[in-house]
Amino acid sequence: MFVPRRRGGCGLGASSRPRSLATLALTLVIALLVAGCGSSTSGSSGAETLLTQTFSGPHTVRSGVLGFSLSLSPSGSRTITTPITLALGGPFESRGAGKLPASRLNLTIDALGHHGQLGIVSTGSHGYLTVDGGAYQLPAADFGKLASSFSSAAAGGGPGGLSKLGINPLHWLTQPTIVGSESVGGVSSTHIRAHVNVDALLGDLNTFLHKASAAGATGSGSVAAGLSAATRQKVAAAARDATVDVWTGSDDKTLRKLAVSLDVPVTGQLSTLLGGLSAAGITLTLQYADLNQPQTITAPGHLRPFSRLATQIKGVISQLQGTLGAGVLGGGSTSSSGSAPGSGSSGAGAATGSGYSRCLQQSGGDVAKMQRCASMLNGGG
Repeated sequence: MFVPRRRGGCGLGASSRPRSLATLALTLVIALLVAGCGSSTSGSSGAETLLTQTFSGPHTVRSGVLGFSLSLSPSGSRTITTPITLALGGPFESRGAGKLPASRLNLTIDALGHHGQLGIVSTGSHGYLTVDGGAYQLPAADFGKLASSFSSAAAGGGPGGLSKLGINPLHWLTQPTIVGSESVGGVSSTHIRAHVNVDALLGDLNTFLHKASAAGATGSGSVAAGLSAATRQKVAAAARDATVDVWTGSDDKTLRKLAVSLDVPVTGQLSTLLGGLSAAGITLTLQYADLNQPQTITAPGHLRPFSRLATQIKGVISQLQGTLGAGVLGGGSTSSSGSAPGSGSSGAGAATGSGYSRCLQQSGGDVAKMQRCASMLNGGG
C-alpha cells in the first residue's frame, strides 16, 4: 500500500435531535461538495501518481452538479428482498474561500417499498430543509456554528479533498492499475481501479464521526466512538471483493467519479434477525458533472416554523422504526402504496404497533431484546 504525504483539506460541523439530524445532513452535504478538491499537478507516471494528483493539492472547483448514491443489496433474506438505497444530488456553487458553498440538493431513501425525500438548501448565509412541499429555515445559531466550523477548518491549511474530515483515500487504496480512458459527463477521464484496505477505510470513518461529533453534528457519544478496533478487524476480515474505481480528468486530474464496492457475509444472530440474510453487497458512488459551470441557487419561499419540522421528523423516525423493524424481523407488512405504517389502523392493531415501536426504542440496539419485540407483532405480549 502506498501512503503519499498527507496535505490539507476542507471541514465543517454543526449542532440536539432532531435538530442535530438536520445539521448533520447539511454537514455531510457540504463535505461532499468540497470532495473534489485535489491537485492540478501536470504529468502522470502510473496509477499511483494519478491518484496522488487527484486526492491531494489544490483544484479549481467552483461549481457543478453532485451525484451521490449508497446501495445495500441483500442476499438470502426472507424479509429484506429488495435493495436499500440512499441518493443525494443537485447543483452547488462556491462563494469564495472560507465561506459555505451554496447548494440545492435532494436526499432520497428507498427501503422496503417505502420512499422518502428531503430537500437541503444552503444559500451560504442560511440553511433550509424542504419536506412534503413545506420549507423550514435552519435556526441561526445552528447554521452559524456550521459556518464557523467550516471557516476554521478551511483556514487551517488550504484545500486538499476530505482529509480535514479525516477521510483520505490515499490511506486505503492499494495496488492501483490504469483501466483506460473513458468519458464521464462529457469529459475525457482516466479510469483507475484499486483494491481496498477495509480496516484503514473504517479507521477514516471513525475519524470522521469523531470530528462530526466534536463539531456538535451528531449529538451522540456512541456515534462519536465509532467502531471498536475489534469490530473493525472483524468486518475487514469478513469483507470480500472490495474494490474502488476512480475516474480523474485526463487534463486537470480532478475527480469526476468514484465507485466503491464490496460484499460482506452475514452470519449468526444477525443473520437470523435479518430474515436469514447471508450477504450484503455495498456500493457507493460519487460523481461530479458540469464542473465550474454557473449554477442558480435561491432560498425557498413561504417558510414554516422550524418547530413544526422537529415534530414532523419525530413522527417520521417513529414510523421508520416500525416499518424497518417489522420488515427486518419478519412481522407485519409494508403497503405497496408507500403510506405510513399503521396509517388507517385502529383498535388492537394500532395499540400493538405503538407498543412495538416503544419496545424497539427501549431495546437500545440489543439484538435479543429486538427479537423479543417481534413477538408483539405476531399476537404476543
